[in-house]
Amino acid sequence: MTIEAALCLSLFIFASVVLMIPLLMIHQQRNISRALESNARLISKLNYIEYVNTKSSHEKNELAADLLHDGEAALSSFILQQKLSMPLVEQLDLLSDTEIDVNHVKYVANYNVRLPFSVLGLSTVPQQVISSRRSWIGAKGNRWMDNNGNLSEKETIVYYSTRESNVYHSTLSCSYISHDILTASGAEMASITPKYGGRFHPCLGCRPSKNSKTVYYTAGGRSYHAMINCKTLSSYIQEMPLSKAKALGKHPCIRCGS
Repeated sequence: MTIEAALCLSLFIFASVVLMIPLLMIHQQRNISRALESNARLISKLNYIEYVNTKSSHEKNELAADLLHDGEAALSSFILQQKLSMPLVEQLDLLSDTEIDVNHVKYVANYNVRLPFSVLGLSTVPQQVISSRRSWIGAKGNRWMDNNGNLSEKETIVYYSTRESNVYHSTLSCSYISHDILTASGAEMASITPKYGGRFHPCLGCRPSKNSKTVYYTAGGRSYHAMINCKTLSSYIQEMPLSKAKALGKHPCIRCGS
């Protein structure tokens, strides 16, 4: 009985160690990924600061200079490897596949995890952790286009609803996208005439009852609604250059378009 107990205890300890190895590897991957992400985020920010300073005619201010100095230190493979030093991690390589330029930051950490004991002649397991991101955190896109992607003075701005609309509007005051929400009872809607003719119908989305005490509508619309937050009652407006609107196949509004 004592021999059986000793054997069971040994097997239990062995199984516990075997099960702990994958958890330890995952923990190491998480720590390395966290360090790479933090460094990549810092470098991507510094790239934007460097870009602004090179484009500006003014001298670099002290804050930018300090940050750039910190960025050079952060790029040092020695310092980063010190951060990533941890038990059972061997042959850590941060230089072979890492790529850093003005547009992208890509850190690649190749390393081996040493197993507590050899398994079928395998004493280490190769691992790779990658952190990749765009530079210019917090900046607008199209920086490498003419005039930094800004519209020319002659470019016309139009407005469109993001609710799957193929119509663009020349003014925000167009009644299709800018309107006051009115209220009435369901019974009164039968006697109210829309601003542009026709008659009001119940919204197919929120399905208001004709016996409702309060329904919502707009003077220029054709439907009335049970809820003021009905999706078909709201307009989510965005700007767009006229040339792009035409290229996407959008057509002008019959009320405000030309």
